Amino acid sequence: MIVVQDMNISSIIFLTIITFVSNATPFFGAPYTIIASIILLKQGFTPINYIIISVITGISAAAAKIIMYGVGYGLKNPLKRNKNIQLLSKFISAKTKYFIIALFILAILPGLPFDDYLFIGGGAVRASLQKMEGVAVIAKILKSFIEIYIESKGISFIHYITSLSDLEIGIISFIVFLVIGFILLKIDWEKYISLAMKYLKKYENPKL
Repeated sequence: MIVVQDMNISSIIFLTIITFVSNATPFFGAPYTIIASIILLKQGFTPINYIIISVITGISAAAAKIIMYGVGYGLKNPLKRNKNIQLLSKFISAKTKYFIIALFILAILPGLPFDDYLFIGGGAVRASLQKMEGVAVIAKILKSFIEIYIESKGISFIHYITSLSDLEIGIISFIVFLVIGFILLKIDWEKYISLAMKYLKKYENPKL
């Protein structure tokens, strides 16, 4: 019989903590969905376990972004000197609709902590935390459902064609994602955000 008892309380607590801490770490957190996928495989990939883990990680990830908002709220003056925050502040203040859309897209992107910038920027300009969290909860839960399914199936497939255990595959994937995340942090994202802003401005005013 497959029931909720497959998911033990200690696993749920551990997932909640690791997901929250990973997402509360500015710009560089552990790939928590990999950890969730390993736990799901160990507990048993059942529909109930899959739903429980996806929802728990999604809500925990979104809740952790309140920390990012608080950082922006508390460090408004020092952050004024940061070019990325200055750019985001203008974007948030002038284009609320686009800001919400951008937040949803960035919050659901795998392995990219760009939503941290938006939450810090949102805190700095006192954007609506309630609206931001509402968007983040939906995006993070959807992200968990997609990523955990793909990652768990991927780990199972690699395990099937190799002699590596699920845990070993998970650890390797964990390290790879950390390295990729570090590399992405070195990219000059201000340049690309500026280009996106110019495109949006030209789209709104085609005569320019």
